[in-house]
Amino acid sequence: MALIKICPNCNQRNRAEVRECERCGTSLLMTETMDAPAIAPPKLSVNHQPLYVPLRVELVIGRTDRETGWAPDIDLSPFGASSTNGVSRRHVRLIWNGEWQIEDLNSANGTYLNHRRLTPGEPLPLSPGSVIQVGKLFIVYHG
Repeated sequence: MALIKICPNCNQRNRAEVRECERCGTSLLMTETMDAPAIAPPKLSVNHQPLYVPLRVELVIGRTDRETGWAPDIDLSPFGASSTNGVSRRHVRLIWNGEWQIEDLNSANGTYLNHRRLTPGEPLPLSPGSVIQVGKLFIVYHG
């Protein structure tokens, strides 16, 4: 277990000792400290290359929108993600709930977990060795 504070503005999970949210800067001085399952970023790879994954309780996977400058937490653009390759800007998300879960974000082409299409909005747990298909790209969850 870990002591944390959840930002009332953006729901970012912060270490208990911080005074401001690490994501949005909101004051956490009046926010209660709570016990939560310890978190470690998920280990993911694409084409046998490890992905950089920030330490957050929710991670959006997708591709950068060059027109607006928006980028997901895990950007698959460097691996060839595009609309032509079936990758949405906000395609899928990983959620920490004591274990890592995956949820399709109603993507245009769907998300597959071990060759089974996910139902949008219904999170499923991930197991080490799981293969996530996002468009034409394959991501391996290593735990």
